[in-house]
Amino acid sequence: MREAIGGTWIFQIVIIFILLFTGFMCLSVNRSRAYSVKDQIIQTIQAHHGIDINSEYDEDSENAFADIVQYLQDSSYRNTGTHPGPEAFGDEDTTYQCFNRQGKSTSRNPVFCIARVDVSSEGGSAYHELPSMVYYRVMTFYNLDLPIFHDLFNFHIVGDTKVIYGGA
Repeated sequence: MREAIGGTWIFQIVIIFILLFTGFMCLSVNRSRAYSVKDQIIQTIQAHHGIDINSEYDEDSENAFADIVQYLQDSSYRNTGTHPGPEAFGDEDTTYQCFNRQGKSTSRNPVFCIARVDVSSEGGSAYHELPSMVYYRVMTFYNLDLPIFHDLFNFHIVGDTKVIYGGA
């Protein structure tokens, strides 16, 4: 009888380690996918010298927004998150504009968020002859998704583009 109880404890410990290993693998795969999506969005924005974040996706257009939505629809990235609140960049608060996989603006379960930060107005620059300088902050999401428990924790990744002179 003692060996049967000992075998049960070992079986439970093995199950716990399998669940922990599976959770770690799911987290690392989701995190690497979120990083690659963030990097692709940043590269697309930089290649098009900015993006109009107040517009929505139009499948007939050939702009940065259309390239981002096409990339998301072709990829297997399906993680969503929560809409972030306003953040302080420099002296002013900047809000994120969030979008779903179809490129529609949403505040509920966004796939990615973009904030436009105006650099030339930060710190009250005395150089008025410079062109407008902006950079974009991109946020993507990943989560711990276990097969039985599903979405346990949500995380986000933030990245910035280079400064774009005369951007959209």
